[in-house]
Amino acid sequence: MNISAYLKRLNIDIRAKNDFDTLRQLHRAHAFTIPFENFNVRLKRPIPLDKESLFKKLILDNRGGYCYELNTLFSLLLQELGFEVTHLIGRPLYGYNNALRPKTHMVLKVTTQGKEYLCDLGFGGKGLIEPIELTCDKENEQFGDLFKLVPHIEGFELQCKLHNNWVSLYSFDLRPQDLIDYELANFFNMHSPDSRFTRQTICAMPTAKGRLLLLDRTFKHPGSDTLDGIQDNDYDKILKKYFDISSICANELFDD
Repeated sequence: MNISAYLKRLNIDIRAKNDFDTLRQLHRAHAFTIPFENFNVRLKRPIPLDKESLFKKLILDNRGGYCYELNTLFSLLLQELGFEVTHLIGRPLYGYNNALRPKTHMVLKVTTQGKEYLCDLGFGGKGLIEPIELTCDKENEQFGDLFKLVPHIEGFELQCKLHNNWVSLYSFDLRPQDLIDYELANFFNMHSPDSRFTRQTICAMPTAKGRLLLLDRTFKHPGSDTLDGIQDNDYDKILKKYFDISSICANELFDD
């Protein structure tokens, strides 16, 4: 992997070491730079998870991706820098009204300086911006958002505070997964009519002042009014201005 090109894509200039400060800086830069998006699902394009394809799409082609893409590539970067990384799988909870969902969410456990951290760049508009220590009931403030881990029958549950209430995002355990174990979940999210990604177009990215969210033809920008019914030309401008994506056009995504 070309680490220099990766760090240039993240707009970060650091002397990367195997320590928590490096991990936090890399995670935050990644979250602030490479968006969560499912355009290839909506366009019915393949989503390969091999290192070369991910590097080309996310780093060379200035695109984003969803959890398997974002977290897989990030884990490969961390491993090349000497971090101990364990791939895990979680069960999405947010937005499903207590309906039991399959375990389809990829997360990472990263060990450095004798401590274990949850890393996750792939939970859409409400995910982590920085790693959090794998310990329960400790509140973690990240650019105005609050997160915490609580005990769950499956191991851990990640929660986020929304409108003064703690909301469940997903549960996960610490059983290691091989990268091949995500292929079925990836196929499900790409093709199943029960997958949120086959039914909605999403592009999301946190900023230091709040979260950007482009959901179908609605755009939410921190500190500004929500824009509804965005037309093709304005949609393309939003993608370029806020997410630095110029290779996707609205007239490809929406069959109006």
